Amino acid sequence: MKYSIAFLFFLAVFTSCESHKSKKEIATPKETVTAYLAATNHFDFNAAKEFLILNKGNLMNLETLKKMEKSMPDDQKAKFLDMEKNVEYFEKEITDSTAQIIVSPKQDIAMPIEFNLKKVNKKWLIESVILH
Repeated sequence: MKYSIAFLFFLAVFTSCESHKSKKEIATPKETVTAYLAATNHFDFNAAKEFLILNKGNLMNLETLKKMEKSMPDDQKAKFLDMEKNVEYFEKEITDSTAQIIVSPKQDIAMPIEFNLKKVNKKWLIESVILH
């Protein structure tokens, strides 16, 4: 019985440590944009919200994505999964407190997306998203 309790305690601690490792600290503007795109492509809008400065434009974009997701058939939703891996990221301008990342899908017909980021409390957050 002692060993069972000790094992369960060890397992709980180990699992807790692993979950912290998997939530990798986002350190660069590119990582923020990649994480945001991954969240939106998986329709995880609560996770996506964590990478945004909560201004009117960003909240409207999230609401638009939510509406789009609700009206989309499940077979089309599957096309978005891991789509952030099929794009090119260009770090256009990066300073100590601001950054601009251009995301260009590798498909010929898709338009680039501009992400303007700002460092808030040592964390990179998306200030605006502009579709070109």
